[in-house]
Formats: sequence, structure tokens, C-alpha cells
Amino acid sequence: MLNNAQHWNDAYNDADTTQLGWYQKEHAVSMDLISSCDGKKIIDVGAGATTLVDTLLSNDYDVTVLDVSSEALRILSKRHGTNMQYIQGDLANELKLGVFDIWHDRAVLHFLLKESERKSYVANLESCIESGGYAVIETFSTDGEQMCCGLDLHTYDEQMLTDLLGDNWVLVDSIRHTHINPFGGERPYVSTIFKRN
Repeated sequence: MLNNAQHWNDAYNDADTTQLGWYQKEHAVSMDLISSCDGKKIIDVGAGATTLVDTLLSNDYDVTVLDVSSEALRILSKRHGTNMQYIQGDLANELKLGVFDIWHDRAVLHFLLKESERKSYVANLESCIESGGYAVIETFSTDGEQMCCGLDLHTYDEQMLTDLLGDNWVLVDSIRHTHINPFGGERPYVSTIFKRN
């Protein structure tokens, strides 16, 4: 991967976050999936400057955000201060993150192009989520875009996600939907819940 942190810092630096291609004002699909999971302690990985955390906080979730970009975390910190925890890190490497009830990812996995990076991602996930916990993973689907923010994507369908996570996880639910970006572009997504055995 190229210098991930610098790429994403550049994307967020002085940006109007409401005009970024992945911006969502409402997070109906994510919240439907998250709220169907047991537990309130959640880590949102690849959080960027997401407004999802606003909704999570207003619904009494204990929120930790992770991003490779210090600039994205600065934006969130300016908005939310000490109301949540912040971690800067790259999920393509082994990280020490703590233990959570729910892992949410709408922004990371599809950027991991190397098998070694995806293995690190799964190892980090499994270090965070114990038996009975949940992973809500949302990715660009195989029938959608192949690039985002100038980067190539590794797209998925439900079976590919199931194969990636392996026998420790069971697919609980899946939703196919289309994200409309601020410029009107359609971005097909697959959004899933997995439960750890």
C-alpha cells in the first residue's frame, strides 16, 4: 500500500466533509444492522469524519473510533471531545485495540489489496471481538465501483466475506443497497452482520 496515512490526511485536510464521496448525512442501513446486535461497546474502524458516531453517541453507545488519518481523528475530536475514544492505526498491521461488543467497518476492508493485509485485518478483528460478539462489515460490492478516492478496491459479495472471516464467524444478515454520493454517483454496497462463534 502507498503511504496510507498521508493519502487520507490529504483527503481530509481542509475538506468540506459533506462533499467527500463517502459522506452520508443519515446512516439508516448501518444503524439498522448495528442496533440489531447485542451490546453497546462499539469500535468504528476507518471512521474518518463520519456522522454515524453522532447517532451512536445519541443512542448511548460507548464509542471508540479508529482511523489511519490523524486529520480525520482531529476533525472528530473537535466535534466530540472526550465523549469517545480515539485510536490512530492501520488495520493492515497488528494493533492492540481492546475488547468490544461490535466492530463496524464501512471504509477499510475494501482498500486492503494484499492477502497479508486482509489477514492482519481479520487478526485485529478477532483480537477485539470475543465469542458472541458481532462484526458489521460494509464494503463495495462486486457489481460496483473498482476505485474510490483514487485507490483501487478489492470488492466483495457475501460469500467472499464469509470465506475471508472463516469458521469462527457466521453470517447473520446481509443487505444490498446503493450509496448515492454527494455528486449523484451510485455506489453499490453489500452490508453484513457476522456473529463470532
